[in-house]
Amino acid sequence: GILVSIIIHSTTPTSALLFSQRKLRMRTAMMSNTGSSDKTPDSCIGVESSLLPILQRSFPDASSVSIEDNIVQANAEGFGVVVNGERGNSTQLFVKQVKAEKYSHKPWGDLRRTLLYSRTEARFYSDVLPLLKKNITEILPDWNIAPTCHLAETYLHGLIDEAESTSAKLSASEEYPDPSYDESDSSILHNKGGVLILESLKGDFYQTSPLTQSQASQCLTAIARFHATAFEDKEILSVVSDKLCEYGGSYHLKNRNPKELENLEKTWDNFSNELKVAKPELFEKDSVRNLAKRIKALAEDISMELSPAFDDKYATIVHGDYKAMNVFLPGDGDGDGDGNGNGEEITKTDENEINGHAIIIDYASTGVGMGMSDVAMHVTHALHPVDLINGGEEALVDIYLFSLQEVMPNFTYPKEIAMRHYRLATIDYFRFVLGRLWRGVTLEAFEKRKSSKNAVFVNRNIEAALYFIERADKFLTEIEEENIST
Repeated sequence: GILVSIIIHSTTPTSALLFSQRKLRMRTAMMSNTGSSDKTPDSCIGVESSLLPILQRSFPDASSVSIEDNIVQANAEGFGVVVNGERGNSTQLFVKQVKAEKYSHKPWGDLRRTLLYSRTEARFYSDVLPLLKKNITEILPDWNIAPTCHLAETYLHGLIDEAESTSAKLSASEEYPDPSYDESDSSILHNKGGVLILESLKGDFYQTSPLTQSQASQCLTAIARFHATAFEDKEILSVVSDKLCEYGGSYHLKNRNPKELENLEKTWDNFSNELKVAKPELFEKDSVRNLAKRIKALAEDISMELSPAFDDKYATIVHGDYKAMNVFLPGDGDGDGDGNGNGEEITKTDENEINGHAIIIDYASTGVGMGMSDVAMHVTHALHPVDLINGGEEALVDIYLFSLQEVMPNFTYPKEIAMRHYRLATIDYFRFVLGRLWRGVTLEAFEKRKSSKNAVFVNRNIEAALYFIERADKFLTEIEEENIST
């Protein structure tokens, strides 16, 4: 129950780092977002004064701060800031902040998850990232993996014990009782939460969604290299298991509200009634009509197979929320797709041309798991169906496996086993999307979200949603047949 504060210094002197004249692009901030502004947002007026003393803990020569961007999400708030020094020079940083009292409207189960996200990400930067960098330096000395973190801090005393698991609580216990608060009295939440100070990215990076196959290939190369930093490394994974999420992944069954699975069939019935007009013949199939029932029956077994212990075969560190907007790609974004896919063919030449220097952000759900959980989420979250048909999906998985093998030449991940893990992870992600995101869905909701880059593509594009159903049905049938044969 103590203040957990980690100040991580780069090898560059503070004054040189803070007051460098380099022009860094920070119009997209260090968390998933799509907006920016050229002046302090109205909602941030007066916030600068509260941020300055936080920034001065890592940059003592800072004399003032101005906010360029404000990104408000369900579980955190981000500020793209310009920090001014006493000598008149400035630099750009990103502050990611979680203030518990801002979420007093949330029931404790949801607020607890929000605060644990903050704790996990702070611990990732302080306790885990240095180990990963040490492991990968000889192979990829110029890859940063993640933004440099100058401050990682959480203070959750009286709310969450340092030893408390990140898995969802089914009920309060004597050891970890639920705190009492509401919007009229949130005093127990005062001064509780977490903060990160992250550097802005060097060079020219961008975010986008959906991705082209080439962009997705870069992302899959990056996540393969991330997985390689700890693949079957018991020493590192024991630290990951102890410090980060007990069950890696924002959509892991153990991290979710049990009601999502409990109500899965009801949610599916409502969803089917709403969307069947888009493709009646799909929803008339017996296997599709019973899809939720079939997934519910296997959900626990699937989750268990995708939940290795730190010393199990194929275990690695998983990002846990590997959506398109959690990756910064090198370049300026010119030539982005229009969201309709391009169906381009992935060739061996493309594999060798992938530079893999994408930077991954947002480690709030990181833990031990199967790497294919990240791959399956990314492919579903980020790509149009036209880029997955006619072998496109398997080609993307091959890019991941090729990239993994490239940095781990002495390791073998048999294709048959890898594809089973991929199919299981796709079904597992479907369980989450249906239970959490498609609850109460309407055609109007799809239309409203269609341009939201941070939203799951299958939750804002009807064609993608329908194809996801087809994929889940196909993969589930294959798993069911495999289970019968064994």
